[in-house]
Order: sequence, then structure tokens, then C-alpha cells
Amino acid sequence: MATVNGVNYAQTHAPSDGNWKLVPVSEVGGQLRVLYDSYTTPVTADILNVGRLPKDSRVWDVQVSTSAACGSSTTVSVGFAYDDSSLTDDNDLFLTVATTASSARYHAMVGGVGLGTIAAGTAATSEVPVTIEGEGVVQATFNGTLSATDVVVKVLVLYTID
Repeated sequence: MATVNGVNYAQTHAPSDGNWKLVPVSEVGGQLRVLYDSYTTPVTADILNVGRLPKDSRVWDVQVSTSAACGSSTTVSVGFAYDDSSLTDDNDLFLTVATTASSARYHAMVGGVGLGTIAAGTAATSEVPVTIEGEGVVQATFNGTLSATDVVVKVLVLYTID
């Protein structure tokens, strides 16, 4: 069995050319940060601004939980809206059309890792981490008609930054 080095390890501890390189702190020994907010749903679907992230943030996981069902025809997506108009917003960058037909916890990226389950029918982001190209806002978008009001929605974003 061969022993191989990961990309960052090879650059910082075993460079093939003998030149040591620095890698982003957010990838090796950086501090994991939490962006969290909650919201009580109204009668109509909305876009929920969760919080701001700076350029070059690396998002490792996004979790959405609901205290009760929002409606059988309602879905939630979590994405990113950039301040810079030259960058393209992506309303489902982290979580794509997760059903809110029952109370649930959705792990959009890491897949739970023992923290819960991805609800059926949700699409997880295929590559972790997602690097944010410019400053902007994490947004949860509710699609469809909410048939229940006063449902508490909680959104958690785990990220690193240099």
C-alpha cells in the first residue's frame, strides 16, 4: 500500500520541488465560523436573508431545519446573492428545492456526518467547500404557497475565512 500526500500537505510539508508554499489558513487549521439565523414564516413564500459572507469564504455545510411542516407544495432552496453585479447570483448554490412537507433537518453539503439526514428529494452540493467569489448574502428561498404559518425556520452556515 502506497502512502500519498494531499495537495495542501504536499505544498506545506513535502513539496516535490523543495519550495515550501503557504496555503489558505481556511483550509489548514483555520477557524470554523458559524452564521446562524431563524425566521417565523408568514402566509406567503419569501426570500430570507440569513447573513453576509466576505469574499473568499469557504462554505463547508449549510443546514436548514423547520419546526413543523410549511406545506406539501412548498420547497426551500439556499443560495447566494452577490453584491457585485458582474457575478451571477445562485439561489440554490447550497441546497436545491428541499421539500418542507414535514418538520425536518436538511444538510445541504456534508450530508449530515452523524448530525442528521438529508431529506428525500434534496440535492446536495457536490463539491465541499464552496468558495464564495465575492461579498454577498446567504439567502433561503421559499417556493410555493405556505399552508402553515408561524413555522420556525433555522438556517446554519459553517464556513472558514483567512
